Amino acid sequence: MNVLFFWEPVGGLTLEHRCNPYAGLLDRALHAHDIHLDLGDYAFTPQWLEAQRSTHDVIHLNWLHAFYRRDDLAATLDAYHDFAENLHLARRLGYRIVWTLHNLYPHERPFPKVDHLARLLAADLADVTLAHCQHAAALARERFYADDVRVMQHGNFIDVYPNEVTRADARAKLDLEEDDFVYLFFGNARGYKSVESLIDAFAGLNADDAVLGLMMRNAFDPAYGDQLAVRAADSGGKVRVWTSDFFGTEEFQLYLKSADVVVLPFSEVLTSGSAITALGFGRPLIVPALGCLSELVDDGLGIAYDPTSPEALSQAMAEIRHRDIQSLSAGARARAELLDWRAIAARVASIYRNEAPE
Repeated sequence: MNVLFFWEPVGGLTLEHRCNPYAGLLDRALHAHDIHLDLGDYAFTPQWLEAQRSTHDVIHLNWLHAFYRRDDLAATLDAYHDFAENLHLARRLGYRIVWTLHNLYPHERPFPKVDHLARLLAADLADVTLAHCQHAAALARERFYADDVRVMQHGNFIDVYPNEVTRADARAKLDLEEDDFVYLFFGNARGYKSVESLIDAFAGLNADDAVLGLMMRNAFDPAYGDQLAVRAADSGGKVRVWTSDFFGTEEFQLYLKSADVVVLPFSEVLTSGSAITALGFGRPLIVPALGCLSELVDDGLGIAYDPTSPEALSQAMAEIRHRDIQSLSAGARARAELLDWRAIAARVASIYRNEAPE
């Protein structure tokens, strides 16, 4: 079976592409079920849909905004109209349509009403909507009126990132002391990740041995990343900033292995690949109890704090110093190992083939 898989427009479906490795991992795991993913064409024309139908049975949608978002509202509405017409055509041609709700809405929303319309459309026309946790599944039903919603865990990234460097070597390369207690944020520098709140919370800890590391990809919103770097410069060297337009997979181990705890202070989130990456390295997490994170992070591997409390982040950062970090690390790794792509692929294969749900 062949599936048209709509992933990142600049990416691909192998682990060598400079994009989120989720699609490559799913594709690899599906090969055991004789299912192969092919990157979909976001032009999504009637001619293309008709030409692909003889060789492909399923359309799997992920990030919807790539189909319709343009520079201005008029062009966006025109593109949305074409997308809607052609998705209806795909149904008439007999494609089975699957949609994975990775996030409730795009992180940047110049045209929020169109974003909502697109989700209503996808939920209406999809045979199955996939969500990564019970909370996300409930939102798909309540906000977008999705009918058949299945919970499908987000798989781990253990096989993607090398994990060979020792803690001591990682710290030496980053000029961190052996007895530093290192909090780490890593990921794209984007406003919804609320990194400024982390810098402020860290400043209030008054812990001489504490260091905050910011490993930030500075490609999506360079101005925001630059603002964070300026803010960090006032820390007297206690906040370290490492930026790049792209961190290679072999680089992650250097930063993750040097950290005691990973802190991801999102102001909004549904699913977090960064959190799952941290678990794969056995790193305890401090996250807000938002979206799927409250189902992912329990007391055995970190702290999910109340995001409505102004002091909750700083309190969690102080509290974790009194926890058994080694035990939390073991819990984090064990949780990551449960997010097994083989089990996920078996369920996805069943959905593609329209087999009866478990």
